[in-house]
Amino acid sequence: MEIVLGDIICREGEKKSGFWKIDEYPVPVTIICGREEGKVVCVSAGVHNCEYTSIQAAIDLSEELRPEDIRGSLIILHTVNYTGFFKRVAEVIPEDNKNLNRVFPGNKEGTISERIAFHFSKYLYPKLDFFLDIHGGDLFEDVMPFIYAPGIGEEDVLKKSHETAAAMNLPYRVRSKSATGAYNSAAIQGVPSLLIERGGMGIWKKEAVENYKKNIKEVLSYLEILRTDDNFIKDETQIEINEAKYIDSDLDGYWYPSFNSGDKVKKNQIIGRIKNCFGKELYSYKAEFDGIVLYQTVSLAIPKGKPLIAYGKIGNN
Repeated sequence: MEIVLGDIICREGEKKSGFWKIDEYPVPVTIICGREEGKVVCVSAGVHNCEYTSIQAAIDLSEELRPEDIRGSLIILHTVNYTGFFKRVAEVIPEDNKNLNRVFPGNKEGTISERIAFHFSKYLYPKLDFFLDIHGGDLFEDVMPFIYAPGIGEEDVLKKSHETAAAMNLPYRVRSKSATGAYNSAAIQGVPSLLIERGGMGIWKKEAVENYKKNIKEVLSYLEILRTDDNFIKDETQIEINEAKYIDSDLDGYWYPSFNSGDKVKKNQIIGRIKNCFGKELYSYKAEFDGIVLYQTVSLAIPKGKPLIAYGKIGNN
């Protein structure tokens, strides 16, 4: 058993940490190889560098887990957007100002974001039996805890992804219709995958990190890669959302949401308003169906074309 990622080589019974150099761009990684053959799973944090709860959960797990805890191999990417983390620039990799999650499957000859995505597609995904991308609300976003599962790919890949999601104690699972994103790209390449959302607004707390770690361990336990004495008991029925509405701002303005993430909304309710700097209402948005607020921007400032709110359909309306 051997996992090679750039200059990092990890063999049976070893745990190695270092930087995966992608054309000299450093991605911090820990690889843990157990003493028995098994699946190869990757947990990836920090594609969006200010989603701190997920990043700290990955760091904690990389410190806590040992080779004797693992059956197979576990790859943990601590902070994929490493340079952006220190600049505290939301959403994008500062070298090219691109959102890494929007450029998959990447381009070998492109900008650094496109090359990072290419290296995932070319050198990471082919090693994997499962890819878990962990996210959360960005500096200006709040999210409710939920799961994204892919909707594009071979049927067996989608089935494995959704079955794994259902093993987690999270109340909602959204079936993605997108072909972009690290986890969607992995599924299209034949690797079962998920994306977890937790936290946001540029803060992280120990309790939130512990809850995130529990969700990750639920996945690793279900995939039979993690040896654990924890008894993960399902305490709620997970609801699958097959339709979600994503609203971007129609203009520059001041944003006033009507609800919080996790709130239920009714069809035709006003879910938010945009005003100008004098307090005059310029635009309002109504819910197109009964649903639940998955995430939303919570910053007062909203530029034209940027995401405002996303809500998932509940019921048949």
